[in-house]
Amino acid sequence: MKTLLVILLFCLPVTAVADCNMAFRYGLLIGPENIRFMQNARTYVQINQDRQLFVAGEWIRLNENDTELLHQYSQGLRKFVPEIVSLAVDGVEVGLSSIESMLSGLGSQSQQAEWQALIRETTFQFMSRFVRTGEYFYLAPQSLNELDHFLNRELKPQLSNLARHTVGAVWGALRDALRQSDSNFERTDNQDWQSVEQMVENMSFGLDEKAIELEAKSALFCQRMRELDQIETTLQQRIPLLTQYDVVTEKN
Repeated sequence: MKTLLVILLFCLPVTAVADCNMAFRYGLLIGPENIRFMQNARTYVQINQDRQLFVAGEWIRLNENDTELLHQYSQGLRKFVPEIVSLAVDGVEVGLSSIESMLSGLGSQSQQAEWQALIRETTFQFMSRFVRTGEYFYLAPQSLNELDHFLNRELKPQLSNLARHTVGAVWGALRDALRQSDSNFERTDNQDWQSVEQMVENMSFGLDEKAIELEAKSALFCQRMRELDQIETTLQQRIPLLTQYDVVTEKN
Protein backbone atom coordinates (compact mmCIF):
# COMPACT_ATOMS: atom_id res chain seq x y z
CA MET A 1 0.00 0.00 0.00
CA LYS A 2 2.82 2.40 0.91
CA THR A 3 4.57 1.94 -2.42
CA LEU A 4 1.32 2.21 -4.40
CA LEU A 5 0.34 5.51 -2.77
CA VAL A 6 3.75 7.04 -3.43
CA ILE A 7 3.59 6.00 -7.08
CA LEU A 8 0.08 7.41 -7.47
CA LEU A 9 1.06 10.71 -5.88
CA PHE A 10 3.89 11.38 -8.27
CA CYS A 11 2.07 10.07 -11.33
CA LEU A 12 -0.70 12.66 -11.05
CA PRO A 13 -1.33 14.45 -14.37
CA VAL A 14 1.16 17.26 -14.99
CA THR A 15 -0.38 20.27 -16.70
CA ALA A 16 1.65 22.54 -18.92
CA VAL A 17 1.44 26.12 -20.10
CA ALA A 18 0.85 25.60 -23.79
CA ASP A 19 3.84 26.78 -25.82
CA CYS A 20 4.23 30.19 -24.19
CA ASN A 21 7.80 31.36 -23.73
CA MET A 22 6.92 34.85 -22.53
CA ALA A 23 9.10 35.85 -19.60
CA PHE A 24 10.14 38.67 -17.29
CA ARG A 25 13.87 39.36 -17.52
CA TYR A 26 13.90 41.54 -14.40
CA GLY A 27 12.36 41.11 -11.00
CA LEU A 28 9.19 43.13 -10.56
CA LEU A 29 8.21 44.82 -7.30
CA ILE A 30 4.69 46.21 -7.37
CA GLY A 31 3.74 48.63 -4.57
CA PRO A 32 0.94 51.14 -4.04
CA GLU A 33 3.10 54.11 -5.02
CA ASN A 34 5.57 52.70 -7.51
CA ILE A 35 6.73 49.82 -9.69
CA ARG A 36 10.37 48.76 -9.75
CA PHE A 37 12.30 46.67 -12.24
CA MET A 38 15.08 45.01 -10.26
CA GLN A 39 18.12 42.78 -10.59
CA ASN A 40 20.32 41.63 -7.70
CA ALA A 41 18.44 43.94 -5.31
CA ARG A 42 19.21 46.97 -7.50
CA THR A 43 16.48 49.08 -9.11
CA TYR A 44 17.07 49.92 -12.76
CA VAL A 45 13.68 51.32 -13.75
CA GLN A 46 11.09 52.89 -11.47
CA ILE A 47 7.61 54.15 -12.26
CA ASN A 48 6.02 56.46 -9.68
CA GLN A 49 2.25 56.95 -9.49
CA ASP A 50 2.00 55.14 -12.86
CA ARG A 51 3.00 58.37 -14.65
CA GLN A 52 6.56 59.33 -13.66
CA LEU A 53 9.51 57.42 -15.09
CA PHE A 54 13.06 57.01 -13.78
CA VAL A 55 15.65 55.01 -15.75
CA ALA A 56 18.96 54.20 -14.05
CA GLY A 57 18.16 56.91 -11.51
CA GLU A 58 17.52 59.53 -14.16
CA TRP A 59 14.11 61.25 -14.35
CA ILE A 60 12.72 61.03 -17.88
CA ARG A 61 10.61 63.97 -19.00
CA LEU A 62 7.51 62.67 -20.81
CA ASN A 63 5.00 64.35 -23.06
CA GLU A 64 1.28 63.72 -22.69
CA ASN A 65 1.16 60.79 -25.10
CA ASP A 66 4.17 59.09 -23.52
CA THR A 67 2.68 59.57 -20.05
CA GLU A 68 -0.57 57.95 -21.14
CA LEU A 69 1.31 55.01 -22.65
CA LEU A 70 3.34 54.60 -19.46
CA HIS A 71 0.12 54.64 -17.43
CA GLN A 72 -1.34 51.91 -19.64
CA TYR A 73 1.81 49.82 -19.22
CA SER A 74 1.84 50.28 -15.44
CA GLN A 75 -1.81 49.36 -15.08
CA GLY A 76 -1.21 46.19 -17.09
CA LEU A 77 1.60 45.18 -14.74
CA ARG A 78 -0.51 46.00 -11.67
CA LYS A 79 -3.30 43.72 -12.84
CA PHE A 80 -1.09 40.86 -13.98
CA VAL A 81 1.84 40.48 -11.57
CA PRO A 82 -0.20 40.26 -8.32
CA GLU A 83 -2.37 37.55 -9.87
CA ILE A 84 0.67 35.46 -10.83
CA VAL A 85 2.32 35.97 -7.43
CA SER A 86 -0.87 35.16 -5.52
CA LEU A 87 -1.37 31.94 -7.46
CA ALA A 88 2.13 30.74 -6.54
CA VAL A 89 2.01 31.96 -2.93
CA ASP A 90 -1.40 30.35 -2.39
CA GLY A 91 0.06 27.09 -3.64
CA VAL A 92 2.88 27.26 -1.10
CA GLU A 93 0.47 28.19 1.71
CA VAL A 94 -1.81 25.25 0.88
CA GLY A 95 1.00 22.86 1.70
CA LEU A 96 2.64 24.68 4.59
CA SER A 97 -0.62 25.44 6.42
CA SER A 98 -1.55 21.75 6.27
CA ILE A 99 1.79 20.77 7.78
CA GLU A 100 1.78 23.50 10.43
CA SER A 101 -1.76 22.69 11.59
CA MET A 102 -0.74 19.06 12.00
CA LEU A 103 2.33 20.00 14.03
CA SER A 104 0.59 22.50 16.33
CA GLY A 105 1.16 21.61 19.99
CA LEU A 106 2.76 18.24 19.28
CA GLY A 107 6.20 16.89 20.08
CA SER A 108 8.89 18.20 22.37
CA GLN A 109 10.31 21.73 22.22
CA SER A 110 13.37 20.46 20.36
CA GLN A 111 11.19 18.64 17.85
CA GLN A 112 9.03 21.75 17.36
CA ALA A 113 12.16 23.84 16.77
CA GLU A 114 13.46 21.34 14.21
CA TRP A 115 10.13 21.20 12.35
CA GLN A 116 9.72 24.96 12.32
CA ALA A 117 13.27 25.37 11.00
CA LEU A 118 12.48 23.01 8.11
CA ILE A 119 9.27 24.92 7.36
CA ARG A 120 11.08 28.29 7.45
CA GLU A 121 13.81 26.96 5.15
CA THR A 122 11.23 25.70 2.67
CA THR A 123 9.26 28.95 2.87
CA PHE A 124 12.37 31.09 2.28
CA GLN A 125 13.42 28.99 -0.70
CA PHE A 126 10.11 29.49 -2.47
CA MET A 127 9.41 33.02 -1.31
CA SER A 128 12.65 34.30 -2.81
CA ARG A 129 10.79 33.90 -6.10
CA PHE A 130 7.30 35.02 -5.08
CA VAL A 131 6.51 37.50 -2.31
CA ARG A 132 3.13 38.86 -1.23
CA THR A 133 3.21 41.24 1.74
CA GLY A 134 0.17 43.43 2.21
CA GLU A 135 -0.09 45.58 -0.92
CA TYR A 136 3.38 44.64 -2.15
CA PHE A 137 4.06 41.89 -4.69
CA TYR A 138 7.41 40.64 -5.93
CA LEU A 139 7.97 38.33 -8.88
CA ALA A 140 11.50 37.11 -9.63
CA PRO A 141 12.71 36.92 -13.26
CA GLN A 142 11.10 33.87 -14.88
CA SER A 143 8.86 32.67 -17.70
CA LEU A 144 5.32 31.32 -17.58
CA ASN A 145 6.75 27.89 -18.36
CA GLU A 146 9.01 28.18 -15.32
CA LEU A 147 6.01 29.05 -13.16
CA ASP A 148 4.25 25.95 -14.45
CA HIS A 149 7.36 23.89 -13.66
CA PHE A 150 7.47 25.39 -10.17
CA LEU A 151 3.89 24.40 -9.35
CA ASN A 152 4.10 20.93 -10.85
CA ARG A 153 7.65 19.62 -10.48
CA GLU A 154 9.27 21.63 -7.67
CA LEU A 155 6.65 22.63 -5.14
CA LYS A 156 4.64 19.44 -4.78
CA PRO A 157 7.55 16.98 -4.37
CA GLN A 158 9.41 19.21 -1.91
CA LEU A 159 6.35 19.91 0.23
CA SER A 160 5.44 16.22 0.13
CA ASN A 161 8.91 15.30 1.36
CA LEU A 162 8.68 17.94 4.08
CA ALA A 163 5.28 16.60 5.14
CA ARG A 164 6.55 13.03 5.35
CA HIS A 165 9.55 14.08 7.42
CA THR A 166 7.66 16.28 9.89
CA VAL A 167 4.24 14.65 10.03
CA GLY A 168 5.77 11.18 10.08
CA ALA A 169 7.72 12.26 13.16
CA VAL A 170 4.50 13.56 14.73
CA TRP A 171 2.76 10.23 14.29
CA GLY A 172 5.78 8.50 15.79
CA ALA A 173 5.67 10.80 18.82
CA LEU A 174 1.93 10.29 19.25
CA ARG A 175 2.25 6.54 18.93
CA ASP A 176 4.95 6.40 21.59
CA ALA A 177 3.05 8.70 23.95
CA LEU A 178 -0.20 6.79 23.63
CA ARG A 179 1.48 3.43 24.07
CA GLN A 180 3.10 4.66 27.27
CA SER A 181 -0.17 6.02 28.65
CA ASP A 182 -2.44 3.16 27.60
CA SER A 183 -1.10 -0.35 27.37
CA ASN A 184 -4.19 -1.42 25.41
CA PHE A 185 -3.58 1.14 22.68
CA GLU A 186 -2.16 -0.30 19.50
CA ARG A 187 -1.40 1.31 16.18
CA THR A 188 0.46 -0.45 13.43
CA ASP A 189 3.18 1.19 11.37
CA ASN A 190 0.99 0.66 8.32
CA GLN A 191 -1.85 2.64 9.92
CA ASP A 192 0.57 5.44 10.82
CA TRP A 193 1.82 5.62 7.24
CA GLN A 194 -1.71 5.73 5.82
CA SER A 195 -2.53 8.68 8.08
CA VAL A 196 0.51 10.57 6.80
CA GLU A 197 -0.24 9.60 3.22
CA GLN A 198 -3.82 10.82 3.53
CA MET A 199 -2.62 14.26 4.59
CA VAL A 200 -0.06 14.33 1.77
CA GLU A 201 -2.75 13.30 -0.71
CA ASN A 202 -5.03 16.11 0.49
CA MET A 203 -2.18 18.60 0.18
CA SER A 204 -1.30 17.29 -3.26
CA PHE A 205 -4.91 17.73 -4.36
CA GLY A 206 -4.80 21.39 -3.25
CA LEU A 207 -1.59 21.97 -5.22
CA ASP A 208 -3.07 20.27 -8.28
CA GLU A 209 -5.97 22.71 -8.11
CA LYS A 210 -3.48 25.60 -8.37
CA ALA A 211 -1.77 23.95 -11.33
CA ILE A 212 -5.16 23.46 -13.01
CA GLU A 213 -5.97 27.11 -12.33
CA LEU A 214 -2.72 28.11 -14.05
CA GLU A 215 -3.51 25.86 -17.01
CA ALA A 216 -7.00 27.36 -17.33
CA LYS A 217 -5.55 30.89 -17.36
CA SER A 218 -2.39 30.15 -19.34
CA ALA A 219 -3.70 31.39 -22.70
CA LEU A 220 -4.97 34.60 -21.06
CA PHE A 221 -1.71 35.11 -19.18
CA CYS A 222 0.31 34.60 -22.34
CA GLN A 223 -1.86 37.07 -24.25
CA ARG A 224 -1.50 39.66 -21.48
CA MET A 225 2.27 39.35 -21.56
CA ARG A 226 2.32 39.72 -25.33
CA GLU A 227 0.22 42.89 -25.02
CA LEU A 228 2.57 44.22 -22.34
CA ASP A 229 5.52 43.43 -24.61
CA GLN A 230 3.92 45.42 -27.42
CA ILE A 231 3.35 48.43 -25.16
CA GLU A 232 6.90 48.14 -23.87
CA THR A 233 8.26 48.06 -27.42
CA THR A 234 6.37 51.25 -28.25
CA LEU A 235 7.71 52.91 -25.11
CA GLN A 236 11.26 51.88 -26.07
CA GLN A 237 10.79 53.46 -29.50
CA ARG A 238 9.69 56.70 -27.84
CA ILE A 239 12.26 56.51 -25.02
CA PRO A 240 15.46 54.88 -26.39
CA LEU A 241 17.04 54.74 -22.90
CA LEU A 242 14.51 52.00 -22.03
CA THR A 243 15.81 49.72 -24.77
CA GLN A 244 18.61 48.34 -22.58
CA TYR A 245 16.05 47.33 -19.91
CA ASP A 246 13.83 44.96 -21.84
CA VAL A 247 11.59 43.59 -19.09
CA VAL A 248 8.94 41.60 -20.94
CA THR A 249 10.42 39.31 -23.57
CA GLU A 250 9.92 36.07 -25.44
CA LYS A 251 12.52 33.38 -24.81
CA ASN A 252 13.84 31.45 -27.80
